[in-house]
Amino acid sequence: MARKARIIVVGCSPFGAAVARSLSAAGCDVTVVDMREDAFDRLGDDFDGETVTGDGGSALLLRECGAERATHLVAATNRDTVNLLVAELASEVLGVRQVLPVVDDSSLAEILEQLGIDPICPHRLCEEEFFRITGLPRAEEER
Repeated sequence: MARKARIIVVGCSPFGAAVARSLSAAGCDVTVVDMREDAFDRLGDDFDGETVTGDGGSALLLRECGAERATHLVAATNRDTVNLLVAELASEVLGVRQVLPVVDDSSLAEILEQLGIDPICPHRLCEEEFFRITGLPRAEEER
């Protein structure tokens, strides 16, 4: 029997909340961490996971959330630098198998990829979707 996915989402941003709601509805074990308790309002009444108010950049807090047993961690705060710190901590210190930091800076995303980290870059994803939908040509060197 396959092990149930255990996901920690650090940052209950609109993106973090959407991912957490969807994963929870799909039966995953989800814990959302945010500094602001009111951010959890984004999760809605149907959210079946756990919420933890605190600093997601704290190794102690992430351990208390079960990070060492987590299959995935999504760093989805509204700050690239915080997401990078959380990703590094989860990957290198806590041994989370797959860590996905959200970064708005596409040049930073390229650096992360070179380091073997899978960033989620909204700017890049929107750009790719734009060209897919429109079918317009794009210069490869622009990316």
